[in-house]
Amino acid sequence: MKNVFFSPCIGENYSSSEKKIMVLGESHICGKGCSDCGNVNNHPECIDFTKNAVKYFLDYKTGKGDFSHWMNTFTKFGNVFYNSYLSEEETLAFWDSIVFYNYVQYATDRARVSPLNDEFENSQAAFFEILQAYKPDLVFVWGNRLWDWLPTGGEFGEEVKIEDGDRGRFYYYTIDEKRIPIYMVNHPSSSAFNYSWHPFMNKALEMV
Repeated sequence: MKNVFFSPCIGENYSSSEKKIMVLGESHICGKGCSDCGNVNNHPECIDFTKNAVKYFLDYKTGKGDFSHWMNTFTKFGNVFYNSYLSEEETLAFWDSIVFYNYVQYATDRARVSPLNDEFENSQAAFFEILQAYKPDLVFVWGNRLWDWLPTGGEFGEEVKIEDGDRGRFYYYTIDEKRIPIYMVNHPSSSAFNYSWHPFMNKALEMV
């Protein structure tokens, strides 16, 4: 995968999951401010940034690490997905069963800062490499801003109209003849993402 800078975190049970789920976040935050962020040849130490983020979160959940505020996003998504406050074991099982990947292959330097337009655009090839490599059955997309930057149009897939009143936005990509549905939810860091989302996420799963 020549275009991927931040490798995805692949749960050890992903390949054997009944329904293979990818969770698609937007971007990482890094305070280094490297002018050549995204250059894997110059920064091989950053390849595991995503994997390490999930590891730090799970270390905290299992009492092996310290808490950081961004971890609430991961906790909230799992809880809403299952409509329950997950135990330590349930949290581990969930993250061991999915792929987590951040779309933008360039880090921002602080929280609540949007990646640049060309950073979204230049991350498209990496995203399709990930879809082709792992072929999830369903992708949950975090937030309207990321959704609006995802490539759409006839050459990529097809938009699907869901029933009036359904939340989120639905789209299909076709990768190697496999139709992969992607479903947008509000970003878990937002108060707009809460337990009322569970039935809609569950319905998306049922469509797989």
